[in-house]
Amino acid sequence: MPEVLVATPLDYFKVSKPYQFAGGVEIREISAILWEEAIVQRFISEYEREGLAETTYWLCATKEVPIAFADESDGLYDACRRAMYALQIICPSGGRNVYLKFQRTPNGYANMDSQHPKKMNNTLLGRLASAEDQGLAQDFDRVYAGVKRAFEEKLVRLQNPVLLLEHALQIGTVELGTLMSVMALDMLFMAGEKQPFVKRLGGFLGPQSRVFPRTSILRNRPIVQVEEVLSHLYEFRNVIAHGQEVPSEPYRQKYDLKDDRAGRINAEDYYHAELMLEAGIFMLAQALRQVFVEDLFDDISDQTAWRSKLRLYENRYRSAATL
Repeated sequence: MPEVLVATPLDYFKVSKPYQFAGGVEIREISAILWEEAIVQRFISEYEREGLAETTYWLCATKEVPIAFADESDGLYDACRRAMYALQIICPSGGRNVYLKFQRTPNGYANMDSQHPKKMNNTLLGRLASAEDQGLAQDFDRVYAGVKRAFEEKLVRLQNPVLLLEHALQIGTVELGTLMSVMALDMLFMAGEKQPFVKRLGGFLGPQSRVFPRTSILRNRPIVQVEEVLSHLYEFRNVIAHGQEVPSEPYRQKYDLKDDRAGRINAEDYYHAELMLEAGIFMLAQALRQVFVEDLFDDISDQTAWRSKLRLYENRYRSAATL
């Protein structure tokens, strides 16, 4: 039976080799794509087509399908998009977010169809991060399984935060991107107000844990700690959600990202509002990852059990916080 796959391109340097995951998901090269006959050319520019043709690695959902039943492989779109959600949870660095369906033929891979969600943008630290630096090999299967289950079982408290992570990367403005990520965290941790938000998320992630990951490009990790940003992040969310003007202090003030040696990470001007955006996105990704890796699905699906866990995280925060 011929191979049918849905694939989305991965940006340069996010991965350096192929990976085989569970459930028919893999990262691989796709050689001999028949671009001259590709259906996607009707929907993209020549510049975009050239970018796709230069892609080294693709995130793919694959299965063997009889030619007569090739149209029944549409479930591969859902599988590939959920795989991309899992990849963004591990490494929230954006992507072109275009999905191409291919069928293997004797002459190469024929593009049969495509879908075009809005592009996911990256951030300063998203550009510096690679999925391999962030534990792609060790955690992808568990994160993907969690995302898949959230959508299949329609658990809104997990499903919506995953979608809001994508929206935060898509929306293209600092203020609204931050709002999307904090909405997702607010929903996940059943907060509703600043103090429960700070205590529950802070206790879950650890008040002194770093907001941003170590990367192979940066010698040292950004020194920003969870407890330093939580209050500002929720207050920023309130300003945006209530239609108020963003205050000059601190959000419009310049902010330098520093590493452990007090070296400046940002080469250009960087503002406190941008820190809020990146902190919201990276903490949302980390929280979702922790939920899936620690298999907290059943707790979250039971509101009573999850509230009990949330009280535990509040106690942890009170015991550990220094601010």
